[in-house]
Amino acid sequence: MGYATSDNIDVYQRAFEEGKVAIQLEHLCEEQTPVLQKKQRELVKAHSSNSSATSTEVLKAGNPHKTLAYWQGRTTELQQLEQWLHDKNITLIGIEGIGGTGKSTLASKIYEETKGFPKRFWADVGSGDVFSDLAYQVLNYFGYPIPERESQLIEALIKCLQSGDYLFIVDNLESLLRSDGQWHSQFYEDFFKAWVECGSRSTVIVTTRERPQLRGVEWLSLRGLNIEEGTALLAQLGIKGDLEAFTKLVDGHPLLLKLVACLLKEEYPHDPNLEYLVDLGLGNLQQLLTDGQVVGQHRRETVGMALVLDASFKRLNDFQKDLLLNVSVYRGSFDTRAASALVPQQEATAIEKELKNLVKRSFLLEKLNEQRQFEFQPVVVEYLRYKAGDQTLAHQQAISYYKEVAKQPPWQAIDDVKAHLEIFYHYYQLRDYDKAFDSIWICNNFLKLQGYYTVQVELCEQMIGVWEKTSRYENQKYQSLLTTLGTAYYWLGQYQQAISIRQQSLEVARKIGDRQLEAQSLHNLGTVYNLLGQYQRAMELYQESLEIARDLRDRQHEAKSLNGLGTAYYWMGQYQQAVEFRQQSLEIAISIGDRQGVAIALSGLGAAYSLLEQFQQAIEFHSKQLEIVRELGDRQGEAIALGGLGTAYCGLKEYQQAIKYHQQHLEIAKKIGDRRGEGISLGNLGVVYYCLKQYEQSTEFYQQQLEIATKIGDHQQSAKAWFNIGLALENLNRESEAIDAYHHAYKLYHLLGIYTYMQECDRRIEQLTRAEAAPNIAPNLQRWLSHLRYSKEQLWQYIFAWFKQ
Repeated sequence: MGYATSDNIDVYQRAFEEGKVAIQLEHLCEEQTPVLQKKQRELVKAHSSNSSATSTEVLKAGNPHKTLAYWQGRTTELQQLEQWLHDKNITLIGIEGIGGTGKSTLASKIYEETKGFPKRFWADVGSGDVFSDLAYQVLNYFGYPIPERESQLIEALIKCLQSGDYLFIVDNLESLLRSDGQWHSQFYEDFFKAWVECGSRSTVIVTTRERPQLRGVEWLSLRGLNIEEGTALLAQLGIKGDLEAFTKLVDGHPLLLKLVACLLKEEYPHDPNLEYLVDLGLGNLQQLLTDGQVVGQHRRETVGMALVLDASFKRLNDFQKDLLLNVSVYRGSFDTRAASALVPQQEATAIEKELKNLVKRSFLLEKLNEQRQFEFQPVVVEYLRYKAGDQTLAHQQAISYYKEVAKQPPWQAIDDVKAHLEIFYHYYQLRDYDKAFDSIWICNNFLKLQGYYTVQVELCEQMIGVWEKTSRYENQKYQSLLTTLGTAYYWLGQYQQAISIRQQSLEVARKIGDRQLEAQSLHNLGTVYNLLGQYQRAMELYQESLEIARDLRDRQHEAKSLNGLGTAYYWMGQYQQAVEFRQQSLEIAISIGDRQGVAIALSGLGAAYSLLEQFQQAIEFHSKQLEIVRELGDRQGEAIALGGLGTAYCGLKEYQQAIKYHQQHLEIAKKIGDRRGEGISLGNLGVVYYCLKQYEQSTEFYQQQLEIATKIGDHQQSAKAWFNIGLALENLNRESEAIDAYHHAYKLYHLLGIYTYMQECDRRIEQLTRAEAAPNIAPNLQRWLSHLRYSKEQLWQYIFAWFKQ
């Protein structure tokens, strides 16, 4: 069967999710129990327990690792930045310049010394950090409630920055950009665009060598130090000679000045004079930098940097050269152990000593956190990688190192699979894409079950882009990536992207004649259309998938297609048909030993039996489901099972139990990034409070459900939320608002084609309208005549109600 696996998007078809809607539970309501007030307080506490204490001191997080020693000048630039920082209309500032001009150092100066920002965070994204990792760090450090749901991290980070006066610095932004200026990560792009649109109070500063395609940024183009400042820097570093002329020659490039100073002081500690540059092989520096063919400041500084780095590199011993060239394959920081893995013939103590020496020569930067770590200036690492040429062996040694230190499953958090992500990077650099795929596929199921969807999106998009260029559509790994990417977009609530990817998967399957992949792609497309309320389209796709699966005698896909059909019937309110299809799915899953398939079918059956008011039977199904998914480590399945149990216990009027299960579902949904699941659990909590006649609390939960459903385009949940809001408002005697809510629900149910609920909305509106109207015959007769558009059955129902009145 290869790598292509069904994404199980139905994942238990959200079968429990409608639960027992307020329509069906209305007759079960009882008086409120005191414990529920406590539970509600706990819910509120859960969202606010992480808030940080107020302090008048500056709270800093992240370390720039940029020394401000030997600081010179930049008065004009600092004045401009300070002006922008205190302009309330400016929320995003960019510092742009070529490598080594001091962008990071200037940002560090602001970070350390500016006034008025009591909370500050420094983020170096030079190694292409995943957005979710960065967002978690910021939120966690400042005690802002963490959604633990990747799909809302952008919103959470923006709200955090809006909640106070923060200074948020993102260093080395160019690492997040492609060569054409486009973003590697959609999530970073979305964050910065959203911040430009709605940022306030706080200020974000980025440093970059390349400008991203982003509007609303105040850009400071950073050039070299002026002659006076550059001369002062060289003098402060102890350099002798014609300092002014040399500063002018190199356009005051700060890093170039420092590299020359370090080289002279290392080679001529007693008399570091610029005259000795000739002896160091830099006699032609002036000639090259004044050559008319070397056009433009950037070009001159690049040439000068290369010459100085080359001269400095030649003065190193062979050990230092090998060490530098090898460790340049690492992205981000590395420690002595990682460096030792690339020069195994040397002792670790000797390696650490030389690493410190290379810091003195300005080839490396040193970081002291819990342990000593080292990293490169971007311009230096580029030079070294160019100098090294073929780095195949170093990448292979890095891969061996990460395989040695990689944690074995079971994994608990994203940090546990960091080594696998680095292995992926090094195989990718070697263009060994098959092994790059294998390195992340090992932890793909963990990433999916734990809800690290943004990580999956970024990894999959890299690989898909490469394989599309080589037209390797028949590659099963490519097909698996499409499936994984579609799944990730689905759970992130980005349904149109999910449809696009799944349609692409279907086209590939038909192009290469892979009928099994075709059946899977049809099923996955059906799942998205089912969620969007296009049930007839979903049923067509499921039926086509079922026929192919039966032709191929693929029992697993047959079971999934049957379950999909059951889901479609479920949403159309035809519960008995839903039970029949899901029972068939369960029998097949049991016969072939498909534990995941068994859990999916049990979930669907539990939901259907809840709606048929056979609650004990529903509890049995969901309990078995919960046991299986916990054995499988399926957090999403666990959340769904808990929600199903909550619905069934609500039907049995055991409200404390119901709230407990729905709360657990809510917590897991947030943690794994399941936005829809969060909305569903909030709606189900609203149902419980409705049954307890706590209509205000019920309405609050429904409103939260509606907000999420509207944002992700989930018409099913939006309609359900509007209808239930109407019920709650009706019981609060807010009839006009209830009528408005029912109208909203009616429109959505009409869009979805769910005529049973359309009729129920009409009935509710009619009931409330009659109650508001004066009891005279003419209006009632007019209303009766207006209902001639209904079917005979509906008409007789109305006539009966009219005479009864």
